[in-house]
Order: sequence, then structure tokens, then C-alpha cells
Amino acid sequence: MVVPKTSTLDITTPPSRWVVLLSKILLVLLILFLLPDLVRAKPKKKNRALENLYNARIIHCETGDCGHLIIEESMNCVTKCVSEKCYSEVKFDVDPLEDGEVDVNRAMLFAQCVRNELLKERARGRTRQ
Repeated sequence: MVVPKTSTLDITTPPSRWVVLLSKILLVLLILFLLPDLVRAKPKKKNRALENLYNARIIHCETGDCGHLIIEESMNCVTKCVSEKCYSEVKFDVDPLEDGEVDVNRAMLFAQCVRNELLKERARGRTRQ
């Protein structure tokens, strides 16, 4: 009597080269697919105290020294009041904003300059103590 072969998986036989190769390719593709999520940069934490100092300077200038002007006309006054050094460094003194004009690039450069100035002031304050 002949016993028919059953389709059981024999663990003792090694897998064929093609199965191993296909498994490796799938593993590499999976890694490449997941890699961007694994190495995504974490967003920088903002320094809240520094942001508060910067915003406090702006509010002080908007309500104090430049309070007599309307907001649309006070941007040159406010930026000069916040930091004269950064005002001239970002060239607001050479090419001032027109009333109501917004220059995003110069505004970002100005904000970064003021934050750096605040950091230097904070560092000087720590070394004196």
C-alpha cells in the first residue's frame, strides 16, 4: 500500500536560496520604509523665558514709547525701541518699513538678533553674580 505524501512543512530542511533572498529584500525594504520615521528630528523646545522677555519688550514699546502711534504705523518705532542695535543690523534704518508693510524675512532676522542679545544679557547677568 502506498501512502500519499502530505504537504507538511519539514523544519529540518533548509529554505531555498530564493526564499532567503526574498526575505532579505523584504527586510531591507521594510527598514527603508520605516527609516524616515525613526530618524525624524525632534522639534526644538522653545525657551519660554526668552520668548516672554522678547514679548515683554515689544509690549513695553507698543504701549509706552510708541503708544501714540497706531499699530500699522508703529512698526519702525517698535523695532527701534526694542533694540537699536538689531534695528540697524537688520537694515531697518537704511530701508525702513512703509506704514502697514510686513517684511517677514527681516522680521525673523530681527527677532533672532534680539533673542541673541537677550541671551548675551542673561549670560552677563549670571557671570556678575
